[in-house]
Amino acid sequence: MSSKRLVIVGGGITGLAAAYFAERLFPDLNITVLEAGERLGGKVATYREDGFMIERGPDSYVARKHILTDLIEAVGLGDKLVRNNTSQAFILDPGGLHPIPKGSVMGIPTDLNLFSETTLLTEAEKAEVARLLLHPSDQLTIPEEDIPLGSYLRPRLGDALVEKLIEPLLSGIYAGNIDQMSTFATYPQFVANEQKAGSLFEGMRLMRPTAQVQGQTKPTTGQFLSLSTGLESLVERLEEVLERTEIRLETPLLEVARENERYRLKTDHGPEYADYVLLTIPHPQVVSLLPDADLRELEQLKTHSTATVTLIFDEQATLPIEGTGFVVNRRAPYSITACTAIDQKWSHSAPNHTVLRAFVGRPGNDALVHETDDVIKETVLKDLEQICGQTLAPRQVIISRLVDGLPAYTVGHAGRIQIVRDEVMSKYPGVYLAGLAYDGVGLPDCVASAKTMVEEIAIQHGHEQSNA
Repeated sequence: MSSKRLVIVGGGITGLAAAYFAERLFPDLNITVLEAGERLGGKVATYREDGFMIERGPDSYVARKHILTDLIEAVGLGDKLVRNNTSQAFILDPGGLHPIPKGSVMGIPTDLNLFSETTLLTEAEKAEVARLLLHPSDQLTIPEEDIPLGSYLRPRLGDALVEKLIEPLLSGIYAGNIDQMSTFATYPQFVANEQKAGSLFEGMRLMRPTAQVQGQTKPTTGQFLSLSTGLESLVERLEEVLERTEIRLETPLLEVARENERYRLKTDHGPEYADYVLLTIPHPQVVSLLPDADLRELEQLKTHSTATVTLIFDEQATLPIEGTGFVVNRRAPYSITACTAIDQKWSHSAPNHTVLRAFVGRPGNDALVHETDDVIKETVLKDLEQICGQTLAPRQVIISRLVDGLPAYTVGHAGRIQIVRDEVMSKYPGVYLAGLAYDGVGLPDCVASAKTMVEEIAIQHGHEQSNA
């Protein structure tokens, strides 16, 4: 009996991680990765020229999500892990720049004495936050069903804190409107910690960095990890360590058809046959490739576009942006949504240079991303010059677009994804879905999604072998 075959469609971090896990779980399985483009890595890409190590896509991941650290160490890059520097970050609102309050975790205060120093809220608003945190209403209940993140946070923290601090910090990560975002699919730890500790305030105190608990005002280590060799080096290392996986570039999948208990996959280079198919490609492509399945929940999953604009200055330009950068309140009169001082956040990225990385594209307002490079550059420079109060003359500008790349996780997301996966399993048994549309948008979430789906395939493979 010939060996069975797994075809992974998509050569981004999800697909490559899936191949890595599959090689370790299946000694007897043929594994192939089909990638439509001419390079692996998908959204992960690093600008590596003239000593710079600047990310064009995601620049880091949350250190507490260990699954990606485990993978990095397993492939021999553990000694390249670096943490972000931990200087001050800011919120930009219509009144200007305000330091993010000390002693807060994801915008939620965990030390009210430190929080009282913030200039972001009025004295009355700070008093309301303290009252709500220390004396939560008897009417508050821990949600048993998914609700909008804004609806969860507002009665616990007040509208002012949500609008002025939490919305700018959190909504950008999940590309959503805080009053439509799914609490369970984006920040389930808020609910879990409230349940564990009895209140949101005490629950968030459990999440404080060690240094804060010990009475220091600033964490001694950053909460984000990256690679000193650039995140693209993880893509390259995964490709190197894959021993039994065949990788085919420039091979888009055109059609999936059932044929004699297997799948016939149509490509430009002829048919491929597979017993198991793992689709890690963007979800609109999944909908078009699986016409026999009712995937309306997936079809209705909205996306929005973003762009990063990296400005490299000659040597160390003097800019009035201290610390690691700022995020922009949605009511501030700017097109940019955030700006990172790369040289201050990451010691390895831009030695002896000033580098700013600005972001454009808000949910429901991402038209700028589709403009020309010149229009994007002019808009970002105009914003930054107004914020900095001086003319800026970058020696180089690098623009990277992510068109329709960020799905919005709205209320009920996890339930809808389960319906989608059940429908695919019913109509296309042996076809699986993984990636940022399903289980989280961060790099560790994509790796976890890949691992979970490979383990599901292992269960099915085991059943089929025992029945053979």
